[in-house]
Amino acid sequence: MKRRLRLTAMASVVIAGLALSACSTTTADDAGAASAAPADRGPVKKILFDYPFTALPVYGAIVNIVQARAAEKGVEVTFTNDEMDLQKQVSQLTSNLGSDVDAVVSFPVDPASLESVAQQYRADGKYWVTYGGDMTNQDATLQFSFYQSGYDLGKDAAQWALKNVGPNAEVIVLSETERQIGQERTQGLLDGLKENGPDLQIVGEQQAVTPDDGLSVTTTLLAQHPEVNVVVSAVGDAAQGAYQALVAAGRPENDTKTYVGGLDPNLFLLQKMQEGNFFRAATYFSLKDLVDNVIDIPIALGEGKTDASVDLPVKVVTVSDPDLSSYITELGG
Repeated sequence: MKRRLRLTAMASVVIAGLALSACSTTTADDAGAASAAPADRGPVKKILFDYPFTALPVYGAIVNIVQARAAEKGVEVTFTNDEMDLQKQVSQLTSNLGSDVDAVVSFPVDPASLESVAQQYRADGKYWVTYGGDMTNQDATLQFSFYQSGYDLGKDAAQWALKNVGPNAEVIVLSETERQIGQERTQGLLDGLKENGPDLQIVGEQQAVTPDDGLSVTTTLLAQHPEVNVVVSAVGDAAQGAYQALVAAGRPENDTKTYVGGLDPNLFLLQKMQEGNFFRAATYFSLKDLVDNVIDIPIALGEGKTDASVDLPVKVVTVSDPDLSSYITELGG
């Protein structure tokens, strides 16, 4: 979300939402005003975590952190298995309506399609936390500086290109525009590039989320623009595919005129960065700090906290970052 509108909760680490337009974070109080929640809800002992993007490389690490945090806090956690499919997400959430969970943390494939489901959960005395976006029917949201993180990466890429290639450097943007998080990140990337390198040539902008998406899209664009210098991605996993496409096209991994950057990098990318290769920058936060909130926010709501929403600040990570090794370890390296 845009810097002038973004509300940052500096006290906690946050992951933000993926709704249909850039907007300021909806707080628990705002959500309650839009759709009155029952007053008789109590402590949270069991949480349903609904993370549909199970095919992403980071999913296993997320599950491990959630399970460890739940054990630490003495609560139970269960998981859906949506397989990146909206119909499965709606079906699995609906089938859990009658279960004994006290709270749901859901990463909506399409927020509008889950509004009625969220309303039913809240009417049944359960808390609803939106992961990676805003919804009308929610008690809190978990976000991570969407617009700003995109802008910061775009700025870093533009500054690198001007210094190492020149103002006519060619750029590919791998976007994600179907969800709020992706829309705001993509807009931040574009603004960061254009404001800091107005003469840079953006030769392609296409949607890509998974490593396979990034590989396919970048391979196609490289056939049309073989001299591309910079690829930035709104989704880190797609940046992995872009990296692999460049290498497959014959680009040396230590090429001094090539820059790949992505938001929320995976283990592959951070290891390539550590090796001194052309994955050069990422916006990053501690995955543990982020995912711990999947457990901490519902517990806080159950304890009566009304401002439990979190917006996690991020930073740009490069090979010189002193914490790079610890980030790699956190992701299983």
